[in-house]
Amino acid sequence: MTLSEVLKLEPFSLSDSAKEKLLTPLVHEMARWHYKNSFEFKRICKTYEFNVHSNFLISNLPFLPVSLFKKFDLLSVPKKDIIRTLFSSSTSGHPSKIYLDRTTSNNQIVALQRILMNFFGNVRRHFIIFDSEETVKSADGTLTSRNTAIRGLLGLAKKIDFILDKDLNFDFQKIEKIFSGIKKNDYVCFFGFTWLVYNLFRDYQRDESLRVLFRKLKSSDKFFLHIGGWKKLQDLEISGDQFNKMIGGVVGVPTSRVVDFYGMTEQLGTVYLDCREGFKHVPIYSDLIIRDMESTLPSSLGETGLMQFISPIPKSYPGISILSEDIGRIIGVDNCGCKRLGKYFVFEKRADFAEVRGCGDTIKI
Repeated sequence: MTLSEVLKLEPFSLSDSAKEKLLTPLVHEMARWHYKNSFEFKRICKTYEFNVHSNFLISNLPFLPVSLFKKFDLLSVPKKDIIRTLFSSSTSGHPSKIYLDRTTSNNQIVALQRILMNFFGNVRRHFIIFDSEETVKSADGTLTSRNTAIRGLLGLAKKIDFILDKDLNFDFQKIEKIFSGIKKNDYVCFFGFTWLVYNLFRDYQRDESLRVLFRKLKSSDKFFLHIGGWKKLQDLEISGDQFNKMIGGVVGVPTSRVVDFYGMTEQLGTVYLDCREGFKHVPIYSDLIIRDMESTLPSSLGETGLMQFISPIPKSYPGISILSEDIGRIIGVDNCGCKRLGKYFVFEKRADFAEVRGCGDTIKI
């Protein structure tokens, strides 16, 4: 099957073994593409004596540490084909730069929308964004990770409203006006960035004014979707359960419908949402390998390690095999209580070190 055909399939409809048979030839094809068109990817393959023309296992594919995208301009197509440049959020001041051509961008959008629809249904929702409308504006073709995530929701939205002013504070008058137009049978999804949402709500936990305002929202079908910023919350020792209770209690959404999703700017489209059992699921468009933090060898089921994500979607840049700076653990395969097939996992925390040593030096030549 081609990638376009695979993207038409339900994202959690195949067992992990069936998915591997489907995904492997696509990964082979894209590995050969990047070997031919990316100097850096080719250099890494040669350094590790990896033969992209062999019948290799996905788990043997060399990975690029996410930090390389902060240091190098990594492309696998001519620059004239690039339609958009993405910049990740970064606490270090050195964001990743991701270059997208039209094919990669379109496939990422399709994957994202297929995954989100699996969780929220095919119905178009009224998205209420905890951000400023200024965030999605781009004059020069460059986008931030916040901008990109919001834009990815457009295809699922019946309507989108932003409820923060330009200083990222609640616009109470605007919120009241928006809520007054929403009926009981309207489908609503709140969306925000975890750290920003936490800062907004922290000061209102004991203030009834915000609760009173959100009680005016008549919709009986509401979700709260959020992404990013867990490192800062963990530094403050704020757990996922604490966050969900705080947010859900203010906006009137059950904690089971406050949904975190994990994703990386370096591999957009393939996102990983919490199911009702509290686990994140790997779709058929990607694979997850947990690697030991010392040896980087694949870890066994249930063991904690660095998360490596593999996807055939990136074509304009060599992002098909990325080692993240995040620590996670695969909980099980094909047997989650939510009935979605494939691997399911938990994200635990950011790693304490910045990168796998030596990989940057490998591609400097």
